Amino acid sequence: MFSLWLAVLVAAVAAVFAAPAGAASGGVVYVVQGLPGQTVDVRVDGKVVARGVAATKVVGPFSVAAGQRRITAVAGGRTLVDRQIAVQAGSNQDVVIHRPAAPSAPPVITSYPNKLTAVPKDKAAVRVAHTAAVGPADIRVNGKVLFANVANGESLDVVVPAGTYTVDIVPAGANGPVVLGPAQLPVEAGYLTRVFAVGEPNSKTMTVAVATLRLPGTGTDKPGMVDTGTGGQAAAMSRQEPSSTAPLLALVLLGGCALLVTVRKVVGR
Repeated sequence: MFSLWLAVLVAAVAAVFAAPAGAASGGVVYVVQGLPGQTVDVRVDGKVVARGVAATKVVGPFSVAAGQRRITAVAGGRTLVDRQIAVQAGSNQDVVIHRPAAPSAPPVITSYPNKLTAVPKDKAAVRVAHTAAVGPADIRVNGKVLFANVANGESLDVVVPAGTYTVDIVPAGANGPVVLGPAQLPVEAGYLTRVFAVGEPNSKTMTVAVATLRLPGTGTDKPGMVDTGTGGQAAAMSRQEPSSTAPLLALVLLGGCALLVTVRKVVGR
């Protein structure tokens, strides 16, 4: 009888803990609508996942299988852009629908991985992505060039003290004209703030899409700023709480005990 109880409990635990492994075989995708003046429907592998998405809105998270996934943006029954993206197991990424540097060119899609790593407890992670229809630009923070010569489609990541920063964008190597901003950007400790510059200066549609993700448990009070990313030089909102396996484990154990009790009653008859 004991061997039967043990077999049932092992099977219950194995079945539940197999689920996260299966979930980990896919990834998480957020879609950023970076086409000012347009409202789009978003499809993943041909299935509509969001309708009537206005400019600067961030929709998701969408859990998708690992592999090549097709992202499509449709407006008024017309396909604006259709592209495959690579999704890795356990990944988390932003997929931005935006204009390339040439304002008259068709929209494009650019993906940015979200780095969900811990930061010191009084710090915040920030990503700035250049997805506006302008050439290479300098991104200034509090009046100083922090990201220099950033081309359309590039991004940079920094870890900074939490606070509010004044951000503007100018053509690379120039003091003006200011093509975006100055804008006030609050960043909260323990979060990744993602900022996407979108639009086109001549049509006066330059703006930003902003979203946040909570980071896992933060570390100690250590260094000030770390520059990384894909840029030329390293010179409202969606929040995702970290998940915990503790409640799941409790459910497994309770479920296992219930199964044992059931088996014991059957065996005892």
